[in-house]
Formats: sequence, structure tokens, C-alpha cells
Amino acid sequence: MKLIKTYDMDLNEEWSTHLQELLIASFPEVYPKERLFFKQIPHCRILAFTSDNQLIGHVGLDYRMMNLNGKAVRVMGIIDLCVSTAHRSQGLGSLLLSEAEKRSRESSDFVLLFADHEKLYSKHGYKAVNNTCKWLKIDHETLATIGIGCQKVEGLMIKEVGTLSWSEGELDFLGYLY
Repeated sequence: MKLIKTYDMDLNEEWSTHLQELLIASFPEVYPKERLFFKQIPHCRILAFTSDNQLIGHVGLDYRMMNLNGKAVRVMGIIDLCVSTAHRSQGLGSLLLSEAEKRSRESSDFVLLFADHEKLYSKHGYKAVNNTCKWLKIDHETLATIGIGCQKVEGLMIKEVGTLSWSEGELDFLGYLY
């Protein structure tokens, strides 16, 4: 298996097609069928391929500043971590998550994600947090700004990877919600 870091502008047509198929298969209820992102293009992606170049896993990374209780913090966001059905329960999700974390260690204070299934992330040191979040609301169908959201959001998990400690309170995403 090989892992490749890439940017959307560098995806060829074949990779784009296979990535779209993987994302739709992994998130069938919600993923748009006509694009490779939900609300915004990730800063980069890590793709996992078999030895015969079959795409079997993906994680998007979004690096940005956020505001945690009035203090600027550097955050690496994990977006759309997924593994093809045929390759699940073989450690690939953990491998992709570890690779994403490696890329965050020197540049981030925290890694943040929204989890549908907390078990995978909990075993990697992520903890569920209960912050009131503020974010730019984007309609995922029209890709139009529809306002500012402000509320507690289910499934928010973080991992401390820098020297700062996470605190409950207010988290301003300074942009869209993953």
C-alpha cells in the first residue's frame, strides 16, 4: 500500500473519478454526487492506494486559525476520513489518521474533527468536547453563504498535539464548519 499527499488541482481525471466514487460510497446519504468536497475544498488530501493503484482510502486536511475563548489557536481539521468497504477493519483508517497527525505536529496546537463513530478516534487519543461553536453557514447544495451559526455541535472531538491545553467555552471556526 502507498500513501500519497495531493492537492485537488493536481488530481487527474482517473483519481478524481475514483475519489468521488469512494466519497459517495462512504457517505451515501449526504455526499454531493457532482463534486469532490462537501462545502469547501480541503487544503490537501492523503490518498491510500493498493499495490495495483486502486484507491482505497482518503482523508482531507484543513489547516487554519481558530479562536478558542478569545485566543488564536492553530488547528488541523480532519475531513471525510473514509476507507472502501472491502478494506475496512484492516487498520487503514488508523494509518490515515496517524499520517494526518504527523503532518500537524509541528504546525498545529490541535487536531479537530467531527466523528460519527467516536471509537476509532478515542483509541487514538481524541476526546469529545462540548464547546459552543460559531461558524460560517454554507448551504452544501447551492454553495451559498446563508448566515452565521452559533451553538453546541454534536460529535466535535479534538486531540492536543502542541503545547496548549483545550478548554471548554467558545470556539470560533473563523470559517465554515467541516
